[in-house]
Amino acid sequence: MFFISLFLIFGVFISCNNKTAESTDNSNVEEATNLEELKEKYGNHEFADCDEFLAAGDEMIDVYLATIDRAYEGDSAAKRDLDRFDTFMNRYDALAEEFATECPEQFEDWAEKTDIRVSEASDKLFEIYMLDYSDDVFEYDEELEKELEEDLEELNEQVEKALQDEII
Repeated sequence: MFFISLFLIFGVFISCNNKTAESTDNSNVEEATNLEELKEKYGNHEFADCDEFLAAGDEMIDVYLATIDRAYEGDSAAKRDLDRFDTFMNRYDALAEEFATECPEQFEDWAEKTDIRVSEASDKLFEIYMLDYSDDVFEYDEELEKELEEDLEELNEQVEKALQDEII
């Protein structure tokens, strides 16, 4: 579950697909504090440029990290939101790819900084999702974890290569 969560987090880096024709101006709207507010704020929003998209991405990551903190502290509503974040973020995949092509250096810098921010929450995510399993069901296996980390690293390299090939 931990690695699935990390993969879901990676989806943030390549996320955005907003196909609505309606555009709203969110510049004067306060920052969202939970998933529902993000949905309300960006549900029908069309991003004008990379800066606006990446600023929204930062806000989404801020809410995601705050949600992890609340879930870690035992907030069951936050845990449910964590489970639904993937679906929300996947809606932005196509647009993220578009902006990654439009402004690759800016997008790559953002993705690197975001990866660092999100990776700092990985221990909390691990604990949150480990609580879903009893000790009888799951035993810690260092070799398996190492193998999964290597697989994840290889997958990340393949995704980066695919993005590079797409940009070229």
